[in-house]
Amino acid sequence: MTFKPLPIERNKEGKVRTVGFELEFANVGIKECLEIVQVLYGGDIEWENRFSAKLVNTRLGDFSVEIDLKLLTEKQYKTLFEKLNIDVEHVKLGNETLESFIDDALEAVIQKVIPYEIGVPPLPYDQLEQLEVLRQTLYEHHAKGTEAFITNAFGTHINTEIPDTEPDTILRYIRAFLLLYPWLLEAGETDFARKNLTSFINPFPAEYNRLVLDPAYAPTLEQLIDDYHQYNPDRNRPLDMYPLFASVRPEQVNQYTNLGSVKARKTFHYRLPNSCISDPDWTLAQEWNNWVVIEELANDPNRITQMSKEYLSLKENTLIGFEKKWCKQTEQWLP
Repeated sequence: MTFKPLPIERNKEGKVRTVGFELEFANVGIKECLEIVQVLYGGDIEWENRFSAKLVNTRLGDFSVEIDLKLLTEKQYKTLFEKLNIDVEHVKLGNETLESFIDDALEAVIQKVIPYEIGVPPLPYDQLEQLEVLRQTLYEHHAKGTEAFITNAFGTHINTEIPDTEPDTILRYIRAFLLLYPWLLEAGETDFARKNLTSFINPFPAEYNRLVLDPAYAPTLEQLIDDYHQYNPDRNRPLDMYPLFASVRPEQVNQYTNLGSVKARKTFHYRLPNSCISDPDWTLAQEWNNWVVIEELANDPNRITQMSKEYLSLKENTLIGFEKKWCKQTEQWLP
């Protein structure tokens, strides 16, 4: 399967739009991940701590590898021991420190349910095929993905650079995603654990959908961000807009104190896809190509308007089974 092209290939500066991936999986540790990436792309290893490292100066850019939990990467457990006046770095338990003992114990328990993550540097979208060898190599090293166990709520995050920062452009992408969401769940075969057992990809509330899909809704950028935050005051949405909003309106987003750390970047943070890394038939291209469907709709404003009217009408007149009905209707709109 090939990576489909973007309908808008370049950003407003005239450069080819870039895309970054975040791959989540289990059963391949950080050291092994670093070795895999280094063999494939070169580079130098820089350790931040035993649970977080970077591979810099590769031929693609800088990769990050970490276990996806701040309790370990940021050593958050130290706060509890500091309150007890215990310095875990210097207390000895036999030949190791208390810190090392705690790290070993936590990793042994957590690595079964919390994934390791490889953060891929932004690449021009027309060079994404270079990542398939990484996916294939992780498969060959027996990485375990979403499908390997019922509680594996692992994802593949796609961070696509925005074409421009105009509020109308951003709004069209949000609308396109909301209109396609039921279809994306089916097309991407979104895992049960990710949809139902965890809160990592909570759907947008119906009230927000009604607001945004109303063709009369034409907010300023400031209003668009405020409305988004009012209805979605957390990061666990299948399309997380906060990194983008933090890059275009940092002062406004910094006023929201309930979000934790937000890494500002001019990208759409698409969090819906599974990470089926242990499935030999799964590819990054199939997840990317679903994103391209969103791109194509986002750049067809007339189709967005007509679909929005049909969506709101069907929603208003459907008591049960809206998602299935809308999914079938969506397929009639797709090329």
